[in-house]
Amino acid sequence: MSPRLLHLVALAALTATLAAAVHFTRLRRALLTERAAHRLTDAAHHRELQHATRHHHAAGLQLAVLADADDVLDAALNTHHRPEGGHR
Repeated sequence: MSPRLLHLVALAALTATLAAAVHFTRLRRALLTERAAHRLTDAAHHRELQHATRHHHAAGLQLAVLADADDVLDAALNTHHRPEGGHR
């Protein structure tokens, strides 16, 4: 092989290697970006789930308080009213 041909082959190999390195670097950056987006999405989902759980728990407590108040009112009405509808 002539020196000129060897030089062209080496240059082509170097160009291919650099192109592969650039492509690999871009793929790696894209993967890192996807991983970061996934972590952010997971964190947001976790926060939303915690908020929904707290909201559901608070609503359950409110219903329990209302049920207790309803029982107290029923007991008071039953104590102060006759079964036939009149007052004592």
